[in-house]
Amino acid sequence: MNLEHLKTFIAAAKYESFSQAGKMLNLSQPAVSHQISQLETYYNKQLFIRANRKIKLSEAGKTLFDHGQQLLALNDKLETLLAEGDTSQTIKIGCSNTIGECLISKMIQDFIKLNPDITSSQIQITIGTSVHITDLLYASEIDLALVEGQAGRYDFISHEFYDDLLVLGVSPQLRIDPSNQAPEKLEEMTWLIREPGCAMRQATLDLWKGLNIEPKSVLVYNSNTLIKEGVKNGLGVAVFSKLAICPEIKSRQLIVSPFKDRDRSRPFYLLRKDNQFKSNLHERAWNFITDLDENPNASC
Repeated sequence: MNLEHLKTFIAAAKYESFSQAGKMLNLSQPAVSHQISQLETYYNKQLFIRANRKIKLSEAGKTLFDHGQQLLALNDKLETLLAEGDTSQTIKIGCSNTIGECLISKMIQDFIKLNPDITSSQIQITIGTSVHITDLLYASEIDLALVEGQAGRYDFISHEFYDDLLVLGVSPQLRIDPSNQAPEKLEEMTWLIREPGCAMRQATLDLWKGLNIEPKSVLVYNSNTLIKEGVKNGLGVAVFSKLAICPEIKSRQLIVSPFKDRDRSRPFYLLRKDNQFKSNLHERAWNFITDLDENPNASC
């Protein structure tokens, strides 16, 4: 199989257009069509369904699109390793929001301290929602993922490395005791929650389901920081990782309470793909995180 043909196919699938793929790759539309035709002949499968001047992936095309992206990413990594040598290895780590904001800097600092031959320039960090990070891992755009919650629809190798305590947080301005968690009172409160695809949103929805409540007022935000600021300013209440709000608790900008029905926590997971290429740096980072003997809840 020709990898350049595969790149053309991936571009056409992403843009759902041969002409747009040609523009991005500096190819003519007939050249794109020819390369796609060559792939279809090679696999003896129709890769696109063509109708009304539009193209859509066939079932075979969807399979090639998913695995083709991983193949191209692995090829790029292999070429880099062979060109630069082992001393220039890099590792790409994806973190979901709370981990990226509260844990990863200290973890990387400790990792480098234990491995003085490694520099911070060899480690690249990407932060996003758990769904986004696991999508990047599946597409081989990152090497390791640290996420709140499991891998969703993907089958990854996983290791639980942290147990995150969840609390109810309110502003002192509201003059509400967060430990007063009668269901009817909770339903009357305005709740600030994350957008779909975020692990903290799911933790909040699970709480509502467990308490059998349906809040009448809900505000949706796409940032943990915005939710924190909203609650501090008295807009409503929210579920927080206690780890993420230690400074606000200590300064009395927020007051918090554990949940009355039961202790609520969520695991943080380290993930990687089973069949991906694993460099020496990759293995060292994986072993460092899996060997952590701490399981700290926030100290505040």
